[in-house]
Amino acid sequence: MRIALAFALTAAIASPSYGQIEENFALANRIFGQPTAAGVVSDIEGEWLPLSTLANAKGADPDPGLIASLLDRICGNDPSRGAIITEIDEGSFEMTAPNSGGDMVYRFDWISGSLFHRSFDPAALFSMLRLDAIEGERGSEMRARTLQTAASQVNLYRVSADLIALAEPYRTEIYGRCAT
Repeated sequence: MRIALAFALTAAIASPSYGQIEENFALANRIFGQPTAAGVVSDIEGEWLPLSTLANAKGADPDPGLIASLLDRICGNDPSRGAIITEIDEGSFEMTAPNSGGDMVYRFDWISGSLFHRSFDPAALFSMLRLDAIEGERGSEMRARTLQTAASQVNLYRVSADLIALAEPYRTEIYGRCAT
């Protein structure tokens, strides 16, 4: 009897928690299983802060209270403000991002699932980065490399109504929505 009880207890401890897997699957499916543009774009309008950049956490958890502090201090405050997202239609939107060289407008058009094509005015990007002042072959090469890395396909995941993950091939930026 003791052996049977010990075996049952060991099996119960060693077996996976299927309830936890089911809970985690529901969360992952909610974030990554968005097959329509509306699932990603609906209710996206507003001011969004690039929390990954501002928190500088580099994959680690930010200090407690840091994100709330950033949202409280920066949201709605000019000249330091977040990106403004405006819905164009149910499959596309624009993001106006403030920069030291002026605002940069990016357009996102839905391809499928969470995949979007990001486009912009190359002249505005070159001006913002001051690449338009570099002449000759060196300037042409720098502008070509910049275009190659900046115009791309990105995955956009709605982690929650107020949290977006914009995933590029080599980095992910997490944006938090400012309160309205």
